Amino acid sequence: MAIEAVIFDIDGTLVDSVDFHAQSWEKTFQHFGHQIPYKQIRTQIGKGSDKLMPVFFSVEELNESDGGRSPTKGERMRDYRRELYKREYHPRIKAFPQVRELFLRIKADGKRIALASSATKDDLATYTQILNVEDLLDAATTTTEVESSKYYSCR
Repeated sequence: MAIEAVIFDIDGTLVDSVDFHAQSWEKTFQHFGHQIPYKQIRTQIGKGSDKLMPVFFSVEELNESDGGRSPTKGERMRDYRRELYKREYHPRIKAFPQVRELFLRIKADGKRIALASSATKDDLATYTQILNVEDLLDAATTTTEVESSKYYSCR
């Protein structure tokens, strides 16, 4: 069986963004009155917010609402962090060296390239621009297109 396509994660694989994600979560938690050490947050980066927040908060706490149809605390934290990350960290993200060259080699070998990320569509657009690979992608998926973000174990 021949390999027909290669699927890449983005954060921490193609772009150097892991510390920025951890910093934005730390600031978000502080904004919502929680002091969670950066080192603890950093070990959870790579998970989508739906998997990361339950590490630090109970389901009941994440589901707290001001009543009615207002967003839950988990939704408010997620949205706050997304905006903070976009505003403060997008301009600072750098591609790891030679990603475009790697993608060109993969394409020259007749393979397709897909990106799969728990990032938002906005983040994905920013990343592909930073990477300068928009013209080389065959497919991409983001957090809005899946029911649940990826899960990994650090065992």
